[in-house]
Amino acid sequence: MSSWKRQHPAAIFVSFLGSLKQLVITLIILFVFGQSAQGLPTPVLAGIFGVILLFALGGGFVSWWKFEYMLLPDELQVKQGLIVKRNRFIRRERVQSIDINAGPIQRIFGLVEVKIETAGGGSEPEFRLIALRRSEAEEIRVELLKKKQSRSFAGEISAGMDEALSDGWNVKKAAPDFKWKLSPGMLLMAAVTSSGVGIAATFAAAVISQVPQFLPDWLINIAVGWIIQSSIVYIGGFIVTVLLVAWLFTIISTVLKYGFFTVTKQGNDIHISRGVIETRQLTIHADRVHAVRIVTNLLRQPLGFCAVYVESAGGGTKDEDLSTILLPLCRRKQVVDLLQEIVPEYAFVPEYEGLPKESMRRYMIRLAVPALLAAAAAAYLIPYGYIAFLLPAAAGFIGYLQYKAAGISSEKDYLFIRSRSISLMEVFLPRRRIQDLEYSQNPLQRLDNLHTVHVSVLTTIIGKTFSLKHVSDEQREIYMKWYSYEERERLSSIETEPLAPDQE
Repeated sequence: MSSWKRQHPAAIFVSFLGSLKQLVITLIILFVFGQSAQGLPTPVLAGIFGVILLFALGGGFVSWWKFEYMLLPDELQVKQGLIVKRNRFIRRERVQSIDINAGPIQRIFGLVEVKIETAGGGSEPEFRLIALRRSEAEEIRVELLKKKQSRSFAGEISAGMDEALSDGWNVKKAAPDFKWKLSPGMLLMAAVTSSGVGIAATFAAAVISQVPQFLPDWLINIAVGWIIQSSIVYIGGFIVTVLLVAWLFTIISTVLKYGFFTVTKQGNDIHISRGVIETRQLTIHADRVHAVRIVTNLLRQPLGFCAVYVESAGGGTKDEDLSTILLPLCRRKQVVDLLQEIVPEYAFVPEYEGLPKESMRRYMIRLAVPALLAAAAAAYLIPYGYIAFLLPAAAGFIGYLQYKAAGISSEKDYLFIRSRSISLMEVFLPRRRIQDLEYSQNPLQRLDNLHTVHVSVLTTIIGKTFSLKHVSDEQREIYMKWYSYEERERLSSIETEPLAPDQE
C-alpha cells in the first residue's frame, strides 16, 4: 500500500448515520427535559429536519471524498479537509494501540472501523478510518504494531485475508501463548452484578417523569388522588420500578457489550475482542501498560468476583473511564494467575498498610455531615421526611468501610494503593511509569497531621491520577523517599559499595 487511497464509499453512510444518531440523542434530551418545539407547524419542523439530514449526508460525502491515506513502511500518512486542509503523519513508534471495530453498518458491507491511538492522544483516538476492508485494516495493524514485520509478510496477510477471516475476525496464525474466554455463565453474572445500574436508573427516572404529560387529565387526577392518599407506597413503587427497568437495561447492554469476550496473548501483544452487535478488536503492547486496576463493586465483593482494567499510554474508551478492560469478570483469587499469563510484571499479592486511627473520623464525617443536612431539609419539606435521618447513619457506615478498605504499600519498584468510594479499587503502579507523586493537606487534615497522596501515570494527554486520602505523616515520608531519585541513588550506592575488611 504505497499510493493514496480512499475509504470504502460506505463511509458516506456511516458518517451520515453517526450524525443522525447525534440528532436522535438531541431529540431524546429535549423530550426528557420538556423542551419541545410547540407552536411550530408540522411542515416547518419537517423542513428543518430535512435540511439537517441533507447537510449531514452532504458532509458525509465531502468527508469521504477529501479523506485519503497512504501506508508506508513505519508510517501512516493522512490528508483531509476541503477548505482547511490537514496532513497527518503517524509514526509506528508512537502508536500505542489499534482498535478494530465492526458496527452493524460496517458488518452489512463486510467492513471494519480502525481507531489508532498514540501516546498523549487525548480523550479521542488519534484518528479513525471508519470503513475499510478487513484485509486493509489488518495490513495497517501489522505494519504499525509489529516491530520487525516485513513488508512481504504484510502483503501475504493482505492477499489472503478474506479467506483467513471467514469467521469474521480470527486470523490464521500461530496458536496464541495464552487464551482466556468469558464463559456464558460468567457473562450473565457480569451483567447481573454490573454497577451501571445507577446511571441507567437516573436516565429511566428522567424518562418516566415525563410520561404524565402524555396522559389524559382524568387519569392524572385519579393518579394524583391515589398518590396523596398513599404517598409512601407510591414513592416505594416508583423507586422499585425505576431500579427494575434500569437493572434489566444494564443486563442487556452488558451482554451486548461483553459477549464473546476473548483475551489472547501472543509474544508481547495482547489481543482483546468483544461485542455482539458491535464487535471490537483491540491490540496493545504489554510493555505499554502503565498500571493495572482491580475493581470490585458491592454486589461482586461478597461473591468473590472483580473486574480488571489496564491503563495504557494510548488511553481507553470513554465508557470505561479512559481505561481498557482486560477481564470483565473473574474470581478475585484467580487474578494473580491470570495477570501472570497476560502481564506478568503486575502479578502481585500486596500486603496493605492501613491508615491511622485519626483518619477514621475524617472518612465518616466527610459523608455524614452532608447527609445530615439533606435529611434535615427532607424532614422539614417532605411528608414522612424524617425517614431520611437514616441517611446520616448509612453515610457514616460507608465512611467507616472506606477507612477500613484504604491502604498503601510498596514492593521493590511497585506502589500499591487500595481505596473505596462505593466500589473497592486496587491500583498497581510501577515506579518507572509514575509521572508525578505529590501530597496535599487541607486545613482539617492539618489538625491531625494527615495528607492526601496523588499518583499520576500517563494514559491520555492529561494523564490519570489516583488518590488516597488521610495518610499519616510517617507514611507520607516513607513513600516520598520511595519515589525520590536521591533516595534510590543512595540505596544503590550502599548496595554497590565494597565491604570493609572487618565486615567481610
